[in-house]
Amino acid sequence: MFLDIGVGILFSILLSNFFEVDLLYRLILAGVGFSLLPDLDIFLELAKRGRVGGRVQGHHRELTHFPLTYLPVLALVYWFWGQVYGALFGLTVLAHFLHDSVGMGWGIKWLWPFSRRSYKFFSEKNGKFSFKFLVSWPPAELKEVIRRHGDDHWLRNFYFKLHPIAVFEFLFFIGSLVVLYYIEK
Repeated sequence: MFLDIGVGILFSILLSNFFEVDLLYRLILAGVGFSLLPDLDIFLELAKRGRVGGRVQGHHRELTHFPLTYLPVLALVYWFWGQVYGALFGLTVLAHFLHDSVGMGWGIKWLWPFSRRSYKFFSEKNGKFSFKFLVSWPPAELKEVIRRHGDDHWLRNFYFKLHPIAVFEFLFFIGSLVVLYYIEK
């Protein structure tokens, strides 16, 4: 989440410079909102299961993490709000999907609705980091892998301990705030 927010802030800054438009707070808020948009399915999983992830594949990354379905939304954002917001939407959502395809978790369904396979970069089949570029699972295999290798306490183990992923995400977020502060001066 911290990484996604930082990405939203930085892309807002970069695109305001690229398109030579004022860096307004609504542009920054749009960047943050767009970058968090795919994670709206977290609330459904929390409502249905009382938690997210673990050894059971819930609704998170199962409803709003299908990149190809965002193409018509991208066209609508571009059509109604113009090229700055269209580019911001496309880049932040793409960055979110790339972020969810590397590191923790089980990747996403990049080719849905044409394929139900989940894809992850730099991972082994058990979800551990690897220099293997791409791994994928069909739904039944992924369900079993999550049951065997999932972490019921992933939130605590990744974000409430000095874990490299949490440190990187938090430092990236702080870095984006520092850049924003100096840009606004």
